[in-house]
Amino acid sequence: MRLTCPTCRKLLPVSSQATPDDASPFRPFCSSRCKMADLGSWLNESYKITSSVSDEDIDQGLATEGESMDPESMDRRNPN
Repeated sequence: MRLTCPTCRKLLPVSSQATPDDASPFRPFCSSRCKMADLGSWLNESYKITSSVSDEDIDQGLATEGESMDPESMDRRNPN
């Protein structure tokens, strides 16, 4: 399997494909520059998630007045 940088499409070195422990600190990108370019695209809204967001999606996980954000209260509110 050949992996390429999602920003510049440069082929990643074989060592980056070995295991996560051996991987580049920039993985899945080839460099800090490509990593930051991708972040910039998200921040400039060049990338967008096109599915609509419902009110339920927005409210899910948000504490209402008087509730805490501890994991136990979250489990009681959203029993999945």
